[in-house]
Amino acid sequence: MTISFVILLFLISLVNTSTVRPFTSSAIPIPGRNVPIMRLFENYAASCRPTNKRDFNMDQLANLLQSFQMDEVATKQYNSLFFSMADMQIEKFMGKWYTVVDSKEVHKEDCGIFYFDMVLQTPYTATFTSKQYAFLNNDVVTNEGYGSMVGPEPGAVLITTGHERDQCPFTPVRIGGLNDEGEYQYMILSTPLKYPTMVLTRDMEQFETKWKREVYDFVEKNGFMSPMAALNTRLHFTDTDVCRKVNKLYENGNV
Repeated sequence: MTISFVILLFLISLVNTSTVRPFTSSAIPIPGRNVPIMRLFENYAASCRPTNKRDFNMDQLANLLQSFQMDEVATKQYNSLFFSMADMQIEKFMGKWYTVVDSKEVHKEDCGIFYFDMVLQTPYTATFTSKQYAFLNNDVVTNEGYGSMVGPEPGAVLITTGHERDQCPFTPVRIGGLNDEGEYQYMILSTPLKYPTMVLTRDMEQFETKWKREVYDFVEKNGFMSPMAALNTRLHFTDTDVCRKVNKLYENGNV
């Protein structure tokens, strides 16, 4: 049984039984404190929308989970997700982003653009809004969500898109470069199952010429391109030239 499948069972059990609560202001991880990795996964699961659908027998699932050393499994999965992530400077995350890679089996929309705007920030926490504009069947669709940072560790930034197919939040698993304004130039967003996955960029032309190969190699090598949870589907790389023609928000390129 693979690590990802064990984590899948674990997350489903937490989401459906509501046994955990997200971090509160009195329990925010801060530098110098060792937060158990299982606690980060529990916080992630507590941020998912509950579902009435029971895909697994919960009693059997509970017995199965007890047979695993979950701390060890969680550590391995955490390391496989965040091995290339340093502590995140959340203010460099804000602003406008173009979706250049997506899991199309989940997100049917095309040519998505995200806007992230800070609402509240402290030294170790942050809350921000998320708004997405995209095209579906020639119509503009909008998804509104929110994001939070609950500590400096990789995995402590969660983004809820508001998309009806996104039951659980995304978290950055890789960020690339800084532009002249000191902002991140691209980021890879995913989940503990490495599916769904999205790649966002500030500058489409720079992504094509400078970052696309790097991103492709990363998602291919590290199991994000076609993970088990994706059922043999692969990530879709957006044709940005087409998006410039159909989405008016692309007209000004990097504005």
